[in-house]
Amino acid sequence: MDKIGEKFKRFISAEDEDGEEEFEEVEEAQPTSDYEEANQKGILKTDAKMIIFEPRSYDDATSIADYLKVNKACVVNIHRLQNEYRQRLIDFLWGAVYAIDGKIQKVGTDVFLCTPKSVPVNGGLEESVD
Repeated sequence: MDKIGEKFKRFISAEDEDGEEEFEEVEEAQPTSDYEEANQKGILKTDAKMIIFEPRSYDDATSIADYLKVNKACVVNIHRLQNEYRQRLIDFLWGAVYAIDGKIQKVGTDVFLCTPKSVPVNGGLEESVD
């Protein structure tokens, strides 16, 4: 091998003066947010979509659950639902979210955010004391 080739080989192989190769330990970058952590674990899908529901009857609960089962986040505004069905719908959604290992959060008066495991949510609302 010519001199230039030898120098290039030594440069690339990072040999020290004793002829042993040196390796530098490189720390992997730590995720800075729950979003990045979920993305590195492969749970986050880039085509995540959010669906907004304003159910008018208890029968709409199954449509909401169907979207959750296919990893779509749902915002559910129950203000138009009759009072007698509000608690039943929320109980149904709690069960559906539990079954898919997701989360449900109250984000406003009569408004809930239901998310599957694949959609991480940062933050939350504090309960106001009236």
